[in-house]
Amino acid sequence: MPCSGYLGASPLAGFVRVRMDVAYDGTPFHGFARNPGVATVQQALEDTLSQVLRHPVAITGAGRTDAGVHARGQVVSFDADGSHFEPTALGRALNRMLGPTIAVDGIEATAPTFDARFSCTGRSYRYHIHNRAVLDPLTRHFTWHVRDHLDVEAMQQAGDAIIGTHDFSSFSKRNKSRPAETFVRTVREAQWNRSGDTVSFEITAGAFTHQMVRSLVGMCVEIGRGRREVADMGVVLRALSRESAPSPAPSRGLVLWRAHYD
Repeated sequence: MPCSGYLGASPLAGFVRVRMDVAYDGTPFHGFARNPGVATVQQALEDTLSQVLRHPVAITGAGRTDAGVHARGQVVSFDADGSHFEPTALGRALNRMLGPTIAVDGIEATAPTFDARFSCTGRSYRYHIHNRAVLDPLTRHFTWHVRDHLDVEAMQQAGDAIIGTHDFSSFSKRNKSRPAETFVRTVREAQWNRSGDTVSFEITAGAFTHQMVRSLVGMCVEIGRGRREVADMGVVLRALSRESAPSPAPSRGLVLWRAHYD
């Protein structure tokens, strides 16, 4: 029996809507969303849930992460047969079968109208940079190694320029199948910090465009290196041209940190 998993859909008779909090190491996956022929987080979750719950499961995620991007605060929703749904036992089974790359950190029955994507009011991402002359092999899968010293104060000034509602066309990868796609987004927070050799960036918005966070990080790092001026952030933002911005930062440093629900 197929399960519902769409905006506003109510669970089928005898089914309950479930919220599940998930973390994962994105290194071995080609992103979150199902993609035929390659390993994805969604496929791993749906296949394992279907096996444990003994019925087909379709999940919805709060955000779609790209290949190699990690998550600490991904949220998914799905419908489960109430007669086979026991949160503690389900969590134990999933963590045994999905570990060590995927971990389930919370499972609960929720309102029938809850949808991990459409009920979400904001997403926070963090990006981590290892800013030291020599690579740390123990962090290489989760940070971008930048040898040049970074001026975090200048990077923060650049980050301040993106707060608010803007057209992020210069920092977005276009999808040819959606020519009318809009790139206007509202950034609520953009904060750079340094702790020893680690430079981190946290950004919160209602939603993001494809590769937006990584592209903004790439621009800020160019400014932090001294290769561009702080004022160039505004210039590139207003250009509305992907060619005006530098290449996106590597995916390995990015983490979907939190999904917000009011």
